[in-house]
Amino acid sequence: PRALRQLPELRSLQLGDNRLCRLPAALPRMAGLRGLWLYGNRFQEFPPVLLRMDHIRVLDLDRNRIAGFPDLTGLASLRLLSYDHNPVRQPPLVGDEVRLVGDGAQEYMEARQERLQSLQRQEEEGTEAAPASLED
Repeated sequence: PRALRQLPELRSLQLGDNRLCRLPAALPRMAGLRGLWLYGNRFQEFPPVLLRMDHIRVLDLDRNRIAGFPDLTGLASLRLLSYDHNPVRQPPLVGDEVRLVGDGAQEYMEARQERLQSLQRQEEEGTEAAPASLED
């Protein structure tokens, strides 16, 4: 809608419980938008236009009909993704900084934390085992 394009600095947009099934293609032009609440709508799939919103920090897609998510690691600014009460079988693939809220999210985040800690330990052990001098 034109009205949205006239609000380029809008930070937060609550469109929950509006029976939406698609989003306008111009939505990514709202460069100031940081939070988008789309809970309780009728999305059957993840709205592809959201993949172009790399400035979004909070995305709430609770209570829709989304059965699967694309790779969301390209959403570099994303910090919170809520997808509870959707018929997804596994948590969405997101960056390590993203907190997930939804079915299977707790287990996914715990496994991710363990993986990151393991990588950190390996890195620390590799640093400790490095020779003091390469000239022998």
